[in-house]
Amino acid sequence: MNDSPDSEQVTNSDSLTMRLRDPLLFLFGVESSIRRVLRCRLSLLLAFALVATAAMAREYDAVSWMHAPQDLLGPFAASLVICTVLFFTVQICLAVTGVKRDPQSDRIRDYRVFLIGYWMTAPLAWLYAIPIETMADEVVSLRFNLTLLSIVSIWRVLLFSRVVAIQFGLRWWVPLFWILVPCMVIAFFALVSAQLSMVSLMGGIRLTQTQQILVNYQSTVAGGCFYGIIPVLLVALVAIGTSSNPKHRFEEIGRGNVSMPKSVWLWPTVSGALLLFAATLFQPNLIRSTEVDSLLREGAIEEAIATMQAAGEDAYPVVWDPPPKHPDRGDGFPEISLIADAIQATNAERWIVDRLMVQADEIAMRQEGWYQGTGSLEYLRERLQFEDEETLDGMLVPFQKLRELEVGDQKTRQHREELIEIIEEAREAVIQAKEAKASEGSTEDEDVAEN
Repeated sequence: MNDSPDSEQVTNSDSLTMRLRDPLLFLFGVESSIRRVLRCRLSLLLAFALVATAAMAREYDAVSWMHAPQDLLGPFAASLVICTVLFFTVQICLAVTGVKRDPQSDRIRDYRVFLIGYWMTAPLAWLYAIPIETMADEVVSLRFNLTLLSIVSIWRVLLFSRVVAIQFGLRWWVPLFWILVPCMVIAFFALVSAQLSMVSLMGGIRLTQTQQILVNYQSTVAGGCFYGIIPVLLVALVAIGTSSNPKHRFEEIGRGNVSMPKSVWLWPTVSGALLLFAATLFQPNLIRSTEVDSLLREGAIEEAIATMQAAGEDAYPVVWDPPPKHPDRGDGFPEISLIADAIQATNAERWIVDRLMVQADEIAMRQEGWYQGTGSLEYLRERLQFEDEETLDGMLVPFQKLRELEVGDQKTRQHREELIEIIEEAREAVIQAKEAKASEGSTEDEDVAEN
């Protein structure tokens, strides 16, 4: 609920001037700060600058800005789409309530203020700038990032709901459920369409520990959205009915008449400068890894390995999965067997072998046309006997090379030995079936000749 319907009537100089601390207090839901920010016309430019710093916080240690500058623009496009969907949802819900709006309000102004409120929550993404990957191993880093993602997502939804409540004079919980409905729908379809989740659910793929953690997280969130959408929708309808009573409505946010001192621009300026400095520490490694990725996809494997050996392990990101990846979009080049040949030819260091051969067994099978994974050996034993001899021979080639290189840990190598044995058994069965068929044909020919 808003602090007071009379707060708009305060006319002292402090209420008409945005303070340096207001963007920070905005993130903690302080109503007076939210009102000052929403009523300032320059807040749209401030919010735009803060979204830019949020994009930098997400990508400075994850993507090479030189090779993928479009990733810095992604948050703007995504925020405009999501904000527009949420705005129309709120507008429809307000229209259904039947309560008369402020006669001074109009859709364009409402959308501008709505967008300001949405973009001003962007600094919460500054938390993503914590370089946890340099402080812990890959598993701990992933768990930390997923926990942080959950906290920021919940925080942002609750905060933005309060902002919308203040803008339109609603009780605090009413817009929460109006906003949750489209958010849950968007999140569900985004998670279901994620390629890693789909392949993992449909096939018997042996996932890495980090992939399994990610899949479990995605499945949990998608399940929560799927089973929670009906209760949330029902509460949203109740919120519409409650808001139909004028007694449950407060005064909407007033027109913009708040000035912004230059000191407020310290927020995007200082944060942007700090992130640019941090980028100088991480971007060189990301640029080198992206260049190696390009060489691998072009088939210049030996050149890529030579580049990696010359730079050394510390010259590349701690979390880096060079191609081919599993599952990988596109053609999945380069082939595992060619990588194995290049590793042997260049006498590559062990860290390079470990980098290039992540999930090598799964990728090798996929490159030979087998998309069901290697998780279930019994399934493989049943189905591989229906493959032709040429395909089975093609499967054995990379596995023999992976065996020679001793790729993977002890568990992976043991699984590979069992897999090779199954493929060889299937190949032998196919050959015997072919010979038996040829023998039957020869016997039939002799019978015909005798007759």
